[in-house]
Amino acid sequence: MKKILLLTLAALGLLALPHARAWTYSDGDALLIFRDGSHDVEFDLGSVSQFTGKTNGYTVAVTNWSFTLVTNTFGPDLTVATGDGVTVVLVATTSSTDPNPVTWLSGSEPNTTAYNPSPSGWGNIYSTINSVGASPKIYNVPSNSVPQSYVIGTTGSGNAGKYKYSSYDYIVSGGTYNGISKLGNNAPFIVEQTIPGSFDFWKTKPTGNPVLPPDNLVGTFSIATDGTLTFVAGPRPSNITSVTRSGNVSTVQFTTTVGNTYSLAYTNVPGSPAATWPVDGTTLIGDGNINTLNHTNSSDTEFYRIGTQ
Repeated sequence: MKKILLLTLAALGLLALPHARAWTYSDGDALLIFRDGSHDVEFDLGSVSQFTGKTNGYTVAVTNWSFTLVTNTFGPDLTVATGDGVTVVLVATTSSTDPNPVTWLSGSEPNTTAYNPSPSGWGNIYSTINSVGASPKIYNVPSNSVPQSYVIGTTGSGNAGKYKYSSYDYIVSGGTYNGISKLGNNAPFIVEQTIPGSFDFWKTKPTGNPVLPPDNLVGTFSIATDGTLTFVAGPRPSNITSVTRSGNVSTVQFTTTVGNTYSLAYTNVPGSPAATWPVDGTTLIGDGNINTLNHTNSSDTEFYRIGTQ
């Protein structure tokens, strides 16, 4: 009787254990990927909408992933100083049939050119991201105790490499392991970032659609050595680099980010609240270079501020 009771209790204990949630990737899910060339640790963070449409300056700690799973796979030190180091990628895409198709790509570097890929290039980016999200289920990669995550070896043969075909490295490179840093050379810029570091999050669209505005920076992520991942919405603050005056026209030069809209606020009352400053009606869309806005005024002394949207 005692043995039966113990077995029953053991069975009840197994029933009480939490079950790992199945990988349920859908178009629009944000995929967070850590890689070192031998393994990928992949997380489905859920809808990318948790990062889009936020007011400038909105800040949130991203916690729906496991840093422990990452360090258990790669070791406690993820920095480049330990060798090749571990890089981090964050990508998402709408459906290819969406009337306004969009991809979201992490980017490790500022760039002075618009990012919009060609329609065929955008299709390659979509299919690549979609395959990364869908393949773990297709290849029946064993799930982890951490919900919505996989650890996948990227190389090997036989049993040792049977899941590599579902890995980020294999999929984005088409099995060649080349061009991985640019999503198999489909992305127009490097999508990886070393740890610790900051990386941009770009909303990109195919060219040839006049309804869609240029690409724009959704926000910036930063990741610390302890795994703290933070998102800040909106473009980078703009810096005024010079102000010159000719007659009654002031010319203000300032830094820009690709795709964001800039305007010029002004006042001749020092110390007045910035929210009360009038805004010149002329705007421009940034291209990543130092750009210029002019303002006509009769005052010899005026103060300026750049507004960014």
